[in-house]
Amino acid sequence: MDEDLKTSLANNAKAWLALSLSISDAEKVAFDKVHDDFLATYGPSFMVRVYRNMVERMLRHSTNDERDKLLSDFKAAMDQAIDEHHGSR
Repeated sequence: MDEDLKTSLANNAKAWLALSLSISDAEKVAFDKVHDDFLATYGPSFMVRVYRNMVERMLRHSTNDERDKLLSDFKAAMDQAIDEHHGSR
């Protein structure tokens, strides 16, 4: 593969990465709005049911590796929340 082609492919990869990150940011903004609207309208108990149902569905429809990753991420998020909660007192 010649250098021009390698450079072109690398530049294309960078452009796609930038595009995917910008789409993710736009999706995050949209998700945040929907989430905050539901939280304000229905309250935290409703959102807890939504989160629990979502996690249970993800666990049911995941491979063992995906399930292990999800549970590991859940534990890390829980540990962080506990640390922040106790640190804020």
